[in-house]
Amino acid sequence: MPFQPEFMQRIEEFRAERERVRTLEGWLAFQKKWFDTSGWPVKSSEQLAAESLGKRGPFVLRGRTWGYTTLTYDLTPEARYEYTWTWHTVGDPIKFPHLKDRPTLPPGEGWEQECPYCEISTRDLGEEECPICRRQLVYVSYAD
Repeated sequence: MPFQPEFMQRIEEFRAERERVRTLEGWLAFQKKWFDTSGWPVKSSEQLAAESLGKRGPFVLRGRTWGYTTLTYDLTPEARYEYTWTWHTVGDPIKFPHLKDRPTLPPGEGWEQECPYCEISTRDLGEEECPICRRQLVYVSYAD
């Protein structure tokens, strides 16, 4: 059964605090308060194997080639999205300032777009919403 972390139970407070994070010290305090993963369940090797059977790829959606992703924490799709979106959209640009301006390299060279909710990603940069659930895609750097 997917886990619902505390931040999802206090989502408005979580989002309000996330909006105020501007510095490395702020990010570290936010991360410590909201992302204590020590009690989060991790998917078993059996769960991961079963998921991988259903996640064959690549596949094409709206003219872009996509593949599947997976998060080892066994979170609900909503929690997985909030967690990953926060890490890549708030935390990464603070920890790695050169990532602040999102993709500056040609498509396929250092960036991908990911939907943590649907667990899909593409290096064919384009529309900024997921073709399945319509949530905002997350930019993820894989260059460094």
